[in-house]
Amino acid sequence: MIQAIGYIRRSTDRQEESLDQQRAKLEAYAKQRGWELTHVYSDDAITGSDMMRPGLRQLIEDAQRRDDVGVVLTWDRNRLARPKDPVDGLLLERELLSAGKQVIYAATGQQADKSFASGLISYVEHYQNGDYLRKLSRDTVRGIISRVERGLWPGGPIPFGYDRLILDGDTPKRIIRDLEDGSQAILDPDTFEVVEQLPKGRRHKKQDHETCTLIPSDPARVRAVQKLFADYSAGKPMRIVRDAINASGFRTSRGSMFSAATLFPLLENPAYLGRCVYNRRTLSKWHRLKNGQSVERQDEDVEKRPEDDWIVAENAWPALVDEDTWASVQQRRKDSRNTHQKTSGSCIRSNYLLTGLMFCGVCGGKLTGQTIKSGKGYRTRYYVCCTHHNGQHERCPKRYTVPAKVVEDHITTTILRDLAALRDDDKLHEYIQQEVRRVHGSGRDAFEQLQRRLAELDQKLAKVRDHLTSLDTETAETLGLYSEAQLLAEKHREVEAELAKHEDVGKLLPDADELRRRAAAVFDRLESALSGGEVEEKRELIGYFVQKIKADPDQGKVQISLYPALFSRVVAGVGFEPTTSGL
Repeated sequence: MIQAIGYIRRSTDRQEESLDQQRAKLEAYAKQRGWELTHVYSDDAITGSDMMRPGLRQLIEDAQRRDDVGVVLTWDRNRLARPKDPVDGLLLERELLSAGKQVIYAATGQQADKSFASGLISYVEHYQNGDYLRKLSRDTVRGIISRVERGLWPGGPIPFGYDRLILDGDTPKRIIRDLEDGSQAILDPDTFEVVEQLPKGRRHKKQDHETCTLIPSDPARVRAVQKLFADYSAGKPMRIVRDAINASGFRTSRGSMFSAATLFPLLENPAYLGRCVYNRRTLSKWHRLKNGQSVERQDEDVEKRPEDDWIVAENAWPALVDEDTWASVQQRRKDSRNTHQKTSGSCIRSNYLLTGLMFCGVCGGKLTGQTIKSGKGYRTRYYVCCTHHNGQHERCPKRYTVPAKVVEDHITTTILRDLAALRDDDKLHEYIQQEVRRVHGSGRDAFEQLQRRLAELDQKLAKVRDHLTSLDTETAETLGLYSEAQLLAEKHREVEAELAKHEDVGKLLPDADELRRRAAAVFDRLESALSGGEVEEKRELIGYFVQKIKADPDQGKVQISLYPALFSRVVAGVGFEPTTSGL
């Protein structure tokens, strides 16, 4: 009996056939043909334009791994993918076909293969499937603009301090309030009594014909927002502002404590002025809104849009913050950004060498660099626990600092000492000579392998030329012999180019003294970089030596673990306070 695996998908939980319906149809199709449907992979509420869906990738991985499966079955091509580029859909099918599997669509009984006709049909259908999302994206943008112009909420998380008011036309239907434990309460719009409560993890979804606007939440939340803006406008540190709102018992819509990362966007949200703003940034992979028109995108990253392209509706709902306070807060945010300039990328370019290597011994979180300025203007660099610093005191109750200079100096001194010892290590130089000989031997093996490959290609090209001379042009074209000849010729050129890189394979190796001199020069450059190089150079070099650094506030020490390939010990004894004798 032929074994088959299936795939089902739907984009949202309110459109298309349910997963159970698709599963039942695949089972019936397989049973009718005498196949055994051993497993059905699924992706729920994930768009077909996402080619990295977990269920789909698992399907491909198992199809390539399992030899007992002969058929991959799905309901239709649009369940398999709605690609932005139809070529991506073709390549997806080719992955399954290359694994030796039949790809069959149960809705039409169509089977994908490597023929020209099948490829053409596949290309057209994948284009149509992707075009469906392209048109849907354009229509969605148009609908959102229409809602914004009418002062309705365009979508997305509701700002803290506001509730959703669901409307059917102009008639209020219900109020949705996010609670501190991550659940949601549904209130009657007339009496404000709770009529239903949704548990954490389950979110309310309005009907397609309904719209949404914002209304102020309960008075305590409104006062918390106003106090937040007033305190920040008055110059209070973000740490004080954050701790105050968390101590009041308020939480985010997901039930988490507020942190600087969640409060800064809140302080910059124009919704608190009663202003509805759309198109501040673009998340859509299909279109961007430019000069009032939907323009198709070629990239897919999050994109900030210029202010000229924003769609703004004033007085869309009651404001919680006055204009003067808002302006003062925005000026402080601007000044703060100018003071703390950051560069793009995953690592902030700072003067902290151990970023990404230091971890908290209490909660396991990362330590980050912080510069503290004394009353006399002296600046001291420390490492602090990110978890505690962000206000998550339940996860990490310890507040402590690790002097950056003490730890960094200890590590650089240790590495320089070991580099000096390795520089004159006879065993290391012997290892370098052995490695050079091994690499040289590998190069000779590669040279001989490329020569054999070139001879094989010459034989294949000769056979294809014999076929071309014995067949007429039309038949040769139909059989794909011209394409095969071009492909073989291209591979032949590639192998010849690789061979040219190995022409010096027979040159003599440098002697032991020359290798030692070159190795010493490398060590000199490493020592120079660690002593006086740029911060980024030092950080990269330290990363090759230091495996992990763990701060233990209870013991008042830092444990530094070094890679055993070069170091055979674990260094401990860097105190949190000024340098100790343990160093």
